[in-house]
Order: sequence, then structure tokens, then C-alpha cells
Amino acid sequence: MKTLKNIALSLLLLTSCMAVAQNTTKPQLTFKTLHDMPYRLVWPATVTDGRFIYAINGFVPSGGITSNTLRYDPLTDQWVTFNNTAGYKLQVAAAYNNGNTYLFGGRSNGKKIFRGVQAINMSTGNTTTLDISNPIAATYASAVTWGDKIYLFGGTASGKQTLSLLYQFDTQTQQFTPLADMPEHLQAAGAIVNGTLYTFGGYDEFLHRGSQSINAYDIKTNTWHKVGKLPQTISANAVVASGNLIFVVGNYDDESFLGYFDVNTQKFTQLKSNMEGRRAAGAAIVDNKLYVFGGTSKFHNEVGGMKSVQVADISALVNTYSASR
Repeated sequence: MKTLKNIALSLLLLTSCMAVAQNTTKPQLTFKTLHDMPYRLVWPATVTDGRFIYAINGFVPSGGITSNTLRYDPLTDQWVTFNNTAGYKLQVAAAYNNGNTYLFGGRSNGKKIFRGVQAINMSTGNTTTLDISNPIAATYASAVTWGDKIYLFGGTASGKQTLSLLYQFDTQTQQFTPLADMPEHLQAAGAIVNGTLYTFGGYDEFLHRGSQSINAYDIKTNTWHKVGKLPQTISANAVVASGNLIFVVGNYDDESFLGYFDVNTQKFTQLKSNMEGRRAAGAAIVDNKLYVFGGTSKFHNEVGGMKSVQVADISALVNTYSASR
């Protein structure tokens, strides 16, 4: 028979296990479904001007690489074709800055990498090809804005090399400046908060290696350091920020992966949600609402892509964060 001491010890262990389980429960984020995109779209370059969301270029399974820029209005839940003058490119890096969206890299139907730089005027829809060459022309690269500068990093070059390069593009002078290399050679996505660029995971196409690292680049000191580790390797994901929270959406293998990184606590929190699993999708945040759209899924192989759109209100997460400061 168990002694009272053994029973008490068993109850203590059970209580401790329950506490651990409670502490590790993932917070829930609920998505609702909106109107579909006009067509299935994979690898769109995505930006927002704070009012509209834009899905630029990408692959349409029924028609190949597209030259279209789609515009989504969150107020009316409607998509329209904004322009079709950016050329036919896939896996483009794009960043919005002071009324223009700048496009870098990407490949055409012939797999040739675009080595110029384009600017789309987001008021008129006119596309201008600038008289400059992109020194970091690649596919699967990323571009993010801070001030009047755009930071372009990673991707895969035509010489069968995954890059660790980081460049600054000045939208005023239209000059590129090389900066400190990333700690890893990766196709990676990231966001800038408070003058620091954070990248989340990524993939080396030629070493066939995924990354779990959360790396941070300090713009002032031009230095990189590792600040965290993701719960799994991440690639083909989207990264978007709201305040001091950075959300990581989707994953090549775990398509339902969703979580956020708090830049103040330097902690990553994985979320439980009803988000439709997807990879190579678009994501944007407008008015503390997280929009996820397009992409592809191993569960949708019969059509090769997705056109569904979902949204989740992240105000509670942002407000909880603000209250805890």
C-alpha cells in the first residue's frame, strides 16, 4: 500500500506537471474567412501602405508567372487589378517607401534573374525602371524599410549560391551600400522594429539546410547577433510586424505554423489557430488585423495554389503586450 508520504509526493508531482502543461499551452488566435483573391497566387511580393494591401507578381497555376499587381481594400473586402506593368517575375523582393513600392530581383519565365530596380507609384500605378543595377539580384530575397532606406538581404543568386549579403538602398540617392553579412547563407524573411532588423529561420537551397535561428542586425552598429531560436526550422514563411511584435506566418513543412516574437522580451510565442495551412503566401497587417492570403499547400496539389483570404484581429495580443510594459 502507498504510504501517506508517497501519496502526497504523487499529488505534488501531478500538480507540478499540470502547472507545466498550463504554462506551455499555446495562445489561441481565431481567423475568419474573407472573399477569395481573383485567382490562385503563389509567392506574391506583398506590401501595404497602411490603407491598402498589394500582392505583386507571383505564380498563377492556371497561367504561369503574372505581371499583375493586385490591390486589396480591407474596408470593402474587395480585390482589384492595380496595374500590370511590372513585368513577368516570380519570387520578387518588394518594399513600400514614401509613396512608392520598390521591386528587386525575381526571375522570369526563362529563369533569368531581373537585375534592375523598379518603382511603382502607388498613387498613379505607373511603373518606372530606374537607371541602376542591383548588386544583390536574387530570387527568394527580402526587402524591408526603415526611414528612407530599404534593406535587402539573402536569397539565391543565379550562380547557384544562397546569399548572406545585406545591402542598404537609399531611395533618395538611389545608391546601394554593402553592409555586414548575415550570420548564415539563407533565403530568409524579416522585419525591422526600432532600428533592428530581425530575420526568422530561412533555407539554404544548395546545402538543403533549414534554419531555426532568430538573428538581429543593429542598423546603428552594423553588427549581427543571434537573439533566439524558433521551435522548428522555418522557410517559405511570411514575416510582418505590429508595434514591437513580429509575426511569423506559415512554413514549408508545418504549413499551419504561426507565432510572434516580442522584441522587448526577446521571446518567441507559438500560437494555436484555425488558419488554413499555407506556404509561399502573402501576409500584411493593417489596423492591428493580420491578413493572410494565397500561397500553396501540399493539401492542394490538385490545383497547385490557393486564393483564400483570412484575417485575425491581433488587438488583444498587442494590447496585452502594451499593458505588460
